[in-house]
Amino acid sequence: MPDEIKKIEMGSATFEENKADSHIPSKIQADTLFTFTSQIEYLIPYIENACLYPRYCDEDIEYLNIEKYKKIYIPMKCFCDINLHRIDCHLDWYGYYGLAFPKKWGMKNGIQPIQYINPESNLRKDFSVVFNQILDDDSSGTDSLGDMMKSFMLHELMYYKPYEGKMRNRRSKMIEKKCFTDECEWRYVPDLSNTEFQHIYYDPNIMNAGIMNDISNSLTKVEGIALKYDYTDLKYIIIKTTDDFVKLVSVIDRLRIDVNTRNELISKIIIWDKSREDF
Repeated sequence: MPDEIKKIEMGSATFEENKADSHIPSKIQADTLFTFTSQIEYLIPYIENACLYPRYCDEDIEYLNIEKYKKIYIPMKCFCDINLHRIDCHLDWYGYYGLAFPKKWGMKNGIQPIQYINPESNLRKDFSVVFNQILDDDSSGTDSLGDMMKSFMLHELMYYKPYEGKMRNRRSKMIEKKCFTDECEWRYVPDLSNTEFQHIYYDPNIMNAGIMNDISNSLTKVEGIALKYDYTDLKYIIIKTTDDFVKLVSVIDRLRIDVNTRNELISKIIIWDKSREDF
């Protein structure tokens, strides 16, 4: 991928618009954004620090037929808006430990629903043609509109996913077939324009060296890219077992918060093993 399109000017093509004062809840999907992890040890820092850090996640883009590039890494924090009564299958893939936020909070923080792509669609075909042309273009730096288009196409790529494919189950570690639209995915992708990090990593030498985890860990040191929240923003805290509840309450007791906030946090805990039949 040419050097000139490694950096993305996120939001550079936007302009001020009149913003709606009200939020219109979905009548089909949950008016909630959930994010899950596989272990309570990963969940606890989210609560202790009242923030969520993005990490680089691998995306198979072979379905896009982009020359030379079959796999990329994108920094993101993933959410879903699946209703609680249908979320058990999702937990089986991603883990039984999560936080839930009002969708209005997520939209205010720039979290975006992704677009699921049918590889046989004209949309995919047109995207592939234009993207491959961008890769072959050597006129960067002479055309501001062209540079803006390159940034737009890369930004668009970060919110694409195929309708179906294969991926590793986070809990079982097995590669399985999956209909990705079942995930109802939303993404928070941070703006890394003014950092040393790239929005997209594609170099096989980096990926094969197994250092993407180290790069992801380094993102926690970057100022201004974490998703911060107030404890009042939380709708639910989902954990798996009663033992997890005891551990989590101990963590909450150590937080520097007032008694009312403490009690409210504890009241938001859902023990999934005990509650799953209620949804």
